[in-house]
Amino acid sequence: MKSVRLSRRGALFIPATLLVIGCERSPTSDAGISGPRFSVVASITTLDLGTLGGNTSVAAALNAAGHVAGGSTTATGEEHAFFWDGTTMRDLGTLGGNSSEAFALNDAGQVAGESRPAPGACTVAGLCVHAFFWDGTTMRDLGTLGGSLSTPSFLLNAGLNAAGQVTGHSFTASNDQHAFFWDGTTMRDLGTLGGKNSIGEALNAAGQVAGRSTTASGEEHAFFWDGTTMRDLGTLGGNFSDALALNGAGQVAGTSTTASGDQHAFFWDGTIMRDLGTLGGNLSVGGALNDASQVAGYSTTASSDQHAFLWEGTMHDLGTLGGKVSGAAALNAAGQVAGGSTTASGDQHAFFWDGTTMRDLGTLGGNASFAIDLNKVGQVAGYSTTASGDRHATRWTVTLRPATPTEEIQIIRTAVNNLVTGGNLGQGQAMGLLAKLDAATRQLNSGKVQAARNILQALIQQVQAFISEGILSAADGQPLIDAAQSAINQLSV
Repeated sequence: MKSVRLSRRGALFIPATLLVIGCERSPTSDAGISGPRFSVVASITTLDLGTLGGNTSVAAALNAAGHVAGGSTTATGEEHAFFWDGTTMRDLGTLGGNSSEAFALNDAGQVAGESRPAPGACTVAGLCVHAFFWDGTTMRDLGTLGGSLSTPSFLLNAGLNAAGQVTGHSFTASNDQHAFFWDGTTMRDLGTLGGKNSIGEALNAAGQVAGRSTTASGEEHAFFWDGTTMRDLGTLGGNFSDALALNGAGQVAGTSTTASGDQHAFFWDGTIMRDLGTLGGNLSVGGALNDASQVAGYSTTASSDQHAFLWEGTMHDLGTLGGKVSGAAALNAAGQVAGGSTTASGDQHAFFWDGTTMRDLGTLGGNASFAIDLNKVGQVAGYSTTASGDRHATRWTVTLRPATPTEEIQIIRTAVNNLVTGGNLGQGQAMGLLAKLDAATRQLNSGKVQAARNILQALIQQVQAFISEGILSAADGQPLIDAAQSAINQLSV
């Protein structure tokens, strides 16, 4: 594929207590709420899902119940799709051939993937692979659009919705490649934007599809299909764009070339394609999108490193686990992010990020892991190498607990330091905020609660002034205000 992204085919990057902002963040208008509004990571448990008898397995998708789908080698060396129900890894078999792989899983426990049919089942020349839908009992062959191959979207748990509908691409009788929509009965050809090829990349609950297609002039453009018409989303000024994520509102995230030839992440709101910029470099890709219109992905920095980002009006650098490269693969409704990062030693580890800090999820004893999917309760699925060097499907469970006022102060301190590192706040302004945080901590340690509250209130006022004066953006300043107000609320009890 032309654009570089995280996909299941290799899950590639491009070429104690953890203090984090949790999903319970609320605006300061909730001043009457006295309970903690932020969370910290209390524990992380790691579970080896095993294999189907072979040496290797990889998780491809995770649902709300914590069930997992993916692929595993068998004792005979074949690769089969699996469904893990929380206890047992179930072999989904094949369509008669010697391999299958699961790409997507919904909350009903249904699975979409691809499989080789039985020898002789293909009457068309070429690589013979068919998309399948597994309903919990039976693997159903979705057929093709007349060619030898069909497959659901390769992107991370993007090609199957709650209704059991599927999108992907298939070869036609003329050997072109067209996006398809399978409605539970029929595979529908979505056509193209005037060229010969198109690919369905993402599907939402309404049965809308986003992807990319060649145009009559030979360019590749992102598209949005509303159930009837394929709409060209255009580009950011260049000749290429690709839609990589789609939310319930029909908004799209992806990547596009610009007039200068750079490649930037974009967000399409239903009307306009917005350039999300970069973290200082010339490349960014938006690969995950939630219903709050937050976008996660990766971007190059001014120093040519690659960092994961979260965009929510402003692109936030999520940092790394000590190395130079990180990438976001999954984003949930709470704005939590999972993916992979290099460590200071050069290994690649899965991470979980929740507001200010990137947490290393570790491995199964080897030197590599990667997070591929994330659900709304903080469970993460991916893979890890074992001590023997085998790669196994893995599920991590991140347990949160309410943050104490002292921990919320530490959350603010970490966020301020990150703003300085990212170039979003000057060192001089940061020193004033950090001095207030140190003073509030000293007052708390001395049992002077009212004094600590007063200092935190002064910090809020200072941050509000920074926002009003344009020193700090609202997107960067509001989390600091929220955390300080949450600490004040708890200290008021």
